[in-house]
Amino acid sequence: MADQQSGISTLTAIAPIKAGCLDSLRQALKMVAAANPSPIEKVATVHCARWVIFDNDSRLLFTADFDGTWDEYVDDFIDNAPQGLDLVFGHCEGYPAGGAQDREAFKQYVRDHQVDLSNVTAYCAYPDSSVRDIQKASRIRKNFEALLDDFQ
Repeated sequence: MADQQSGISTLTAIAPIKAGCLDSLRQALKMVAAANPSPIEKVATVHCARWVIFDNDSRLLFTADFDGTWDEYVDDFIDNAPQGLDLVFGHCEGYPAGGAQDREAFKQYVRDHQVDLSNVTAYCAYPDSSVRDIQKASRIRKNFEALLDDFQ
């Protein structure tokens, strides 16, 4: 499952890209990046996430740092961004025919492609802060700065 330290969990999965799907995968990733809001933004527990095409353009890496447990995170993604999941991972071998709507098949797909991170060391600038905590602090700072500007 996901590696969890200091309240923040990580997930890394690597999947082989279907033959002939590289160009359409690149387009899908561009669409996800350009979407407003991004499918990732709809998942309120994500600190950061990234997709990387690597290994001579034959495999797709997905990695994310998030609040909560593995099941909560994957459920959050399925509930809030299933089209984004299907758009990207649908270009990978073995992706379930029912896509993210087939909850158990999707979860098994992620488990089957997940990478063991027990030997990875990572740094987190805000290990005890959830995404919501960080967003709240940012809003408070903006409001405080606006208040100070009003008194100048």
